[in-house]
Amino acid sequence: MLTCFREFSYQNKWLVSLHYLPPSALDGICTTDQYPSGYTTFSADGYALQISNERLANIMEKLSQFEQRLLILRFVLELNDREIGRMMRCSRSAIQRRRTRVLRNLREQLTGELL
Repeated sequence: MLTCFREFSYQNKWLVSLHYLPPSALDGICTTDQYPSGYTTFSADGYALQISNERLANIMEKLSQFEQRLLILRFVLELNDREIGRMMRCSRSAIQRRRTRVLRNLREQLTGELL
């Protein structure tokens, strides 16, 4: 019993309960689990884009397969317009125009929902 008492005394001197720590300190030592069910997955050419934001996923679902594939090739594989054009059998300028239009529409829809 004396050994147990000494151990508790030692712990009380050096250990701090988590409820005494400020929230900013807890952020550094805590983690949040991410599960596949929390994502909407879009795939093209064997690669997947996982989106956890429900509003963005709903907007992405409304895009055509071509537009979804374009965004996956650009932002998942990080291909440039020329490489995407070769894969999709389009000119670089056509890919650039389409990508610009899709991203502008996405931005408008996302910011429009925030207003």
